[in-house]
Amino acid sequence: MKLLTAILVVAIVTSTALVACSGSPERVRPAAPFARTLVGQLLLPSGTGNRGVEVLIRASESAGPVAWAVLDERGRFDVTLREVPSSLTVTAGPDVHRIDAADLPDADRVGRIDVGVIDLRDRLKEHRLVVRAADGEAPAVVRAGMFFGPPPVGPSGEPVSLGSRQFPELASERDVAWLLPHDARAIYFLVERPSGAGRGRQWRSGRQQLFGPFTSADVPAELVLD
Repeated sequence: MKLLTAILVVAIVTSTALVACSGSPERVRPAAPFARTLVGQLLLPSGTGNRGVEVLIRASESAGPVAWAVLDERGRFDVTLREVPSSLTVTAGPDVHRIDAADLPDADRVGRIDVGVIDLRDRLKEHRLVVRAADGEAPAVVRAGMFFGPPPVGPSGEPVSLGSRQFPELASERDVAWLLPHDARAIYFLVERPSGAGRGRQWRSGRQQLFGPFTSADVPAELVLD
């Protein structure tokens, strides 16, 4: 009987110790950062693609964008963030729509922030533009960016890079659609050719040519490369 009592006491003590250890803070794995997914849709004038319209998301107004939203063919976007967003801005050169932190919807239980449908059809118009090689030059694939005001430069005066995906690759001699605000001024187009026949990183060292300034009313139908 004494032996049975001793065995029961040891079992209870061991069980209590295991329960205590399992609840110890040192054994609890810290939670992963809470990801938020910001979703929405732009309604744009009839046509295909974003045509120069971009969605920028910031987590702090003192910093640059933390994300560029990529639009699908229906204007929908879906961006996962680790930071709490402070604003969403839609640009077509200048800003054409903005949602500040106070007006952003709260995240739901799975971290989804749905800004809904943003209708820009009455604020933008489509303009078709051809980038054309100079006489005697073979057609080429180029990259182009639209800016309102002269394109920014780096701290040492270096030109902006057109190597990132928000600057589309265009086949010269083919017209491309851009969406412009109705009363925009100081529109510039920066066109870059790749260095040699290379792609990818070699875009950063390609030759650039700047066109402008134009207004929405006098943007030309073609840009001729030197």
